Amino acid sequence: MSWCVKQRGPVFTAAFTPLIQIFVVILDFSILKEQIYLGSAAGSGMVIVGMYILLWGKSKEAELYVVNNRQANHEDEECR
Repeated sequence: MSWCVKQRGPVFTAAFTPLIQIFVVILDFSILKEQIYLGSAAGSGMVIVGMYILLWGKSKEAELYVVNNRQANHEDEECR
């Protein structure tokens, strides 16, 4: 995970946190024979969907930042 943080940043690494939650539920159900309740599954689903919405928004924000920087650099070059 630390290698991934160096390469892509902490938000990208956080994208895989919901996968850990899914693996825990699968192992908990299959090995420990725990019951899975609807409320727990729905809450987990909402957390996972929220995480990916956050990541989608961050990617859109990064695209906007790149476009704004290109426009600012282009305007600076025209002024010279």
